[in-house]
Amino acid sequence: MNAHSKSTKRKNRFIHFFPLQLLLLHLKKNHFLLFIWIFFFAIITGAVGKSIGVPQQFLVPEYMGHTGLLSFAILGFAVGGFISGYNLYTYIMHGYRFPFIATLSKPFHKFCINNFLLPAIFLITYIFCSARFQIERELIPPFKVVLNLLSFFAALTFFQTLSYVYFMYTNKDAQAFGRGRKRRNEEKEESVVDSPIHHPMEWVSRRLIGKKWHVETYVSSFRRISLARGSHHYRKEILERVFAQNHVNASRFELALFLSFLFLGFMSTLEVFIIPAAASAMLFFTMLIMLISALHSWLRGWTLTFFVIFIALLNIFYAQLNIFRNPTKAYGLNYDGPTPAYDLVQLIPDTARISADEANTIAILENWKNKVYNETGDEKPKLIVLNHSGGGSRSAFWTMCSLAYADSVSGGDILRNTVMMTGASGGMVGAAYLRELLLRKAWGESIEINDPKYADNIGKDLLNPILMSAATNDWFIRYRKLHDGDYHYSRDRATAFEDQLARNTNDAFNRRLRDYAQPEKDAVIPMMILSPTIVNDGRRMLIASQPISYLTNAFQANGGKHQLPEDIEFTSLFAGNDAMNLRFASALRMNATFPYVTPMTTLPADPPIEVLDAGIRDNFGLKTTMQYLYTFRDWINANTSGVVIVQVRDLPKNKDLSDKNNTLMGKFSGPIGGIYGNITKTHDYTSEQALRYLQKWFGEHINLVTFELEQSKEKHISLSWHLTKSEKIQIRNSVHDPYFQEELNRLMMLMRD
Repeated sequence: MNAHSKSTKRKNRFIHFFPLQLLLLHLKKNHFLLFIWIFFFAIITGAVGKSIGVPQQFLVPEYMGHTGLLSFAILGFAVGGFISGYNLYTYIMHGYRFPFIATLSKPFHKFCINNFLLPAIFLITYIFCSARFQIERELIPPFKVVLNLLSFFAALTFFQTLSYVYFMYTNKDAQAFGRGRKRRNEEKEESVVDSPIHHPMEWVSRRLIGKKWHVETYVSSFRRISLARGSHHYRKEILERVFAQNHVNASRFELALFLSFLFLGFMSTLEVFIIPAAASAMLFFTMLIMLISALHSWLRGWTLTFFVIFIALLNIFYAQLNIFRNPTKAYGLNYDGPTPAYDLVQLIPDTARISADEANTIAILENWKNKVYNETGDEKPKLIVLNHSGGGSRSAFWTMCSLAYADSVSGGDILRNTVMMTGASGGMVGAAYLRELLLRKAWGESIEINDPKYADNIGKDLLNPILMSAATNDWFIRYRKLHDGDYHYSRDRATAFEDQLARNTNDAFNRRLRDYAQPEKDAVIPMMILSPTIVNDGRRMLIASQPISYLTNAFQANGGKHQLPEDIEFTSLFAGNDAMNLRFASALRMNATFPYVTPMTTLPADPPIEVLDAGIRDNFGLKTTMQYLYTFRDWINANTSGVVIVQVRDLPKNKDLSDKNNTLMGKFSGPIGGIYGNITKTHDYTSEQALRYLQKWFGEHINLVTFELEQSKEKHISLSWHLTKSEKIQIRNSVHDPYFQEELNRLMMLMRD
């Protein structure tokens, strides 16, 4: 009987062990916080976001272009802040369920020690995943891996120490309040200042009446487990005062974190304040749980209802609430000028305008032909059009690496014979940088296109400032402004994208749309046509430095009553809004707006037009190429020896068809996910069909050459605005792949024919 009693006692002490009870509390009542932890676990283990490069943001953080002690320290500091926020949230929301902690010295500190299970499991998992990723994928020596992780934990410990010191000197326990009569300034000691964030002490009083969770043992220090003392012999008023006073100190700590958060966002225009993307994510979730805890302290069980009603009302009255309506704009465009009507009938160009624009482009083609003849003596040169696929930084980096290498092998013939560039997203960012380098070289700068430093520039991180702005500015009131001449705009993650792109490329895109007009006209550089997708109706907005109304001419069948224009010319529609003053970086950003990563851009039409990534409609630019070649087919047939379309793509055409939807959720999401996931393949099918029509127009004098970035399941390169060191090495080495070399040799032979 005695043995059985001891066994039962040990069992009860284990079951009612405070850390275990807190874990059960999270599982039963703390679903929001539990979801955040699951989300972070899924990220670092690669279960979420692997294809778009989310895990490596946490496993190998980058700061100011480098992964090392400082980047890991910043992430560790941010994780420390999140863990503190997690502890504060749990303590404020559920601490009253465990009144015995009010009887302990340093109650909040003891609470944090016992609330360690989830953070500890996360940190152990992080050590394993990060170390493996650093060694296997980034090829970082084990000694440096150890130093990186030590730096991470040192910064995390430093933040935890700061919070510990603060609460150690500000929080009181039940005994301290019980001795209040003996202190000198009794009135001052017995008063409790209301929290600036959370509900005052009466809230604590009501909640202490509720059901308490039974605890028998707890971790009193990192080396000792103690028996929990009962709190029934303390007056309820004393326990109320302990919790209320602790809440006050917690809210002050949260307020200090929030002000630091705003300061960081205000200073984020300076590169030194642009922290790793993962640290920004941690900051955002820290602020979120603090906001939720403050709301819950006032609304309690009505929190979710309040949130749903708030979102519903915000949705209904959104148009009237200017404080929340702060659309992203195209910088350089006049939003205070006339508002052109988005009238499709009026947007169809007349015959005279089309003829004038065709004549302008033919003059450019003549200048190109004369340039090639003067440099090579070729009277009927091969005409090359470059098409670039979307794909974030991997596509931009591959475009620079592949074309710079191919052009150097050809002795400069490939880019010399190129008349037009078009495409989507990251590929066009790389192509635009390449074209800018060509222009600077033509104007006398000493530039070697194939110098690796230029590819390195375009492959630098763009994601950190985007997420930094999203975390500290975009979800809040956008109080920072951008001044561009006489025009003013709100700063957001679109501004962060452009600013970082300028830093990475030494202000390569510090030009307006008009600045490229004359170099294109003189055939110093190829024409470039961008084609972001109009969200309102699915049409394409064509942006170019040259007038290109011939690409927007609508087809009308014999006897048809209505024309259906598919493409809209940007410079024509917004001629009264200083369209040619548009920042070229803004044009590239609109063409590369991956949903939610960078915001949709609103253009000043009536009704307002919103644009997204060009890849939604044409991920390779072949549609624009087809229209261009068809328009000038007669001149091309008479003045060239044929056309070569060089397609620079970041994904192989042949996609693995193995069954990936072998789960219930996979089968449920298959009909929609399958279509969305195969959008690139549908563009391939459309492109193949377009090429058949092109062959009918040009016969055997048109060819397609594909510079394809080979990838495999084991060495998949993420679709992101961030590339790891190993991914850059893989992309750079892809120019030596057999298939690329075969296509390059075929291109060289075609140019000699």
